[in-house]
Amino acid sequence: MPLNVDGSMMLDETCDFNDTWKEMEKVLTSGKVRSIGVSNFSIKTLEQLLKTAKVTPAVLQIELHPYLAQNELLQWCKNKGITVVAYAATGYDAVREDPIIVALAKKYNVTPTQIVLSWHIRRETGLVAKSENPSRQEENLKVIELQEEDATRIDALDKNRRLCIQPDKQGKVFGWTFDRLGWQEEGVLQTEAKL
Repeated sequence: MPLNVDGSMMLDETCDFNDTWKEMEKVLTSGKVRSIGVSNFSIKTLEQLLKTAKVTPAVLQIELHPYLAQNELLQWCKNKGITVVAYAATGYDAVREDPIIVALAKKYNVTPTQIVLSWHIRRETGLVAKSENPSRQEENLKVIELQEEDATRIDALDKNRRLCIQPDKQGKVFGWTFDRLGWQEEGVLQTEAKL
């Protein structure tokens, strides 16, 4: 990744993601791939993309876990027929060790990871759950059905807190400001931002 002297990411502004998407559509048309998607897009950037796109992304992969529920984006994608796939799906130890997640794991006699993965399945999101441990891989396949009140307790954990991608010293991610990405600043929930 090329960096500027100040350590910020050097960007090539001669093309934008709409140009890149146009090229991806050509690959789709060629038959070399079956579907194309995007990662780390927001409603703002998806709307910009769809202004010129001939093909709607099949998938949007985003950081998504109980501390970063992204409810508005999830619903927007469902309405557009875009499948949302969560990365950092368990929220690392920060979420897995949350007292509510731990208490629910005890209640259902499962692991905290299984609670979080079950929450994702209940929300109809795809997810990427990484483990090199064969027993954990098997465990990750065993989801449970959460009771409504327990799912609501997990929903209430949303802090709009990114755990995977952090801004650099200039407050940018991938060389872009949070505003340009269409992301809310950490700790500012969508409902708070609208007040």
